[in-house]
Amino acid sequence: MMRFFRSFFGLERDATTRTVMAHPAGADARAVQFIRASNVRLNALHTLYERYKGTPHADKILAVFEKTKHIHNYLVTRKRVQELELFHVRNTEHFLSTFTTIINVHQRHTTDSFIPAKKERKTAGPEVARPQVQVPPLPPRMENPGRQFETKVESVLKRIESETIKGIYTAQKVSEMVKRVANQAPVAPPDVLRANVPSLTVPVIAIDTYSRVFYAIELEGAGTVSREITFTSSDQDKDTFLQHVASRVGIDKAELSFIGNAMLAIPDSKGPSPARHVPILHWRGFPYAISLMDYRLFPVRMHQKSF
Repeated sequence: MMRFFRSFFGLERDATTRTVMAHPAGADARAVQFIRASNVRLNALHTLYERYKGTPHADKILAVFEKTKHIHNYLVTRKRVQELELFHVRNTEHFLSTFTTIINVHQRHTTDSFIPAKKERKTAGPEVARPQVQVPPLPPRMENPGRQFETKVESVLKRIESETIKGIYTAQKVSEMVKRVANQAPVAPPDVLRANVPSLTVPVIAIDTYSRVFYAIELEGAGTVSREITFTSSDQDKDTFLQHVASRVGIDKAELSFIGNAMLAIPDSKGPSPARHVPILHWRGFPYAISLMDYRLFPVRMHQKSF
């Protein structure tokens, strides 16, 4: 075993071993490529250490960076860059992938579970004693799921640190372990992420063939005249009513037709109003209820497919 490690690091060589380089220029170019790749990995290790600052594992990441840098300098000075590349492939790549995944999951969980603190309200006057009210006891508070996840990450981190050194876990097993923990990160409940948005509904109406609706027409002078509209009104009365509505709402009379009257509660600025009969018009393929108080149109639905 000792001979294996001595031969791996170049401390023991066989006298009969010969190395023949057919293309020195190509070998030098490949060595430069390996050295550049090693420097990139060293920078990645230092960046990983910067991300772990402020955590209990920052010193450990820094120690790994220093040892890797020492191995880099040792092998480069002895022109054993192929062994340097092999070291990075077997160790550094796996280390960077594992601990980068862990810090990414931890930071994502911290961002998702952040709840801003409530600002204290300042009272202008002295505090007034309030009557004591008996409040029923609250149910036992569950442990913070975010803290549970952080504890699990810490335990996985310690296992990776100890078991990887002992050679128990392979790179594939450690990666599967990290992914399994990452998928267990708690997320906000759906009712927190989605706000309650009110939805609009179109009322379904039925034409009342016996009801009458009265409206007032302004004369050219200062007076007004009262008229009525009903399902059984004559064509002349319906045409007069449509002419009156078209002048008030600014719609071409040719696009309007009178269907009948229906019982409907139309809201106004003062809140819900009592139900009353209102005219139903047909405009551009859809039925509308019109309020004769302020001449607003409201879409409605009917069981009839055509008019």
